[in-house]
Amino acid sequence: MKAKFLLLLLLVILLQVNTSSFAREMKSARQIELSVTTKVQHRSIPIVPIAIVESPMVSIDLVVPVTSVTIIIKDAETEEVVYSSTDLNVQKVNINLAGEEKGKYIVEIQLPTTSYAGEFELD
Repeated sequence: MKAKFLLLLLLVILLQVNTSSFAREMKSARQIELSVTTKVQHRSIPIVPIAIVESPMVSIDLVVPVTSVTIIIKDAETEEVVYSSTDLNVQKVNINLAGEEKGKYIVEIQLPTTSYAGEFELD
């Protein structure tokens, strides 16, 4: 009986430690609010990407694979391009902005039929 109790107690302690460490990791991740910058010319369901910043990483999830995506990241004050890339047949793009200064940036996501833009801050 004592062995089962100790095993259960150990399991509960391990689960609590893992849960709290996961919560700390996700605490710094913030979703970037994206808005459409072009009008959709067709009647299909639009692909709305999800952009998340966890300094210095920016992750863009396109939900489904797309034929091409162009991602441009600019300094919000100077509009200087700090990152630009065109990728083919991707679903998720991870961008490392290590080395860039703290401050506000603008991300532009250009899909074949629609473009999105959003502002985020590097800490």
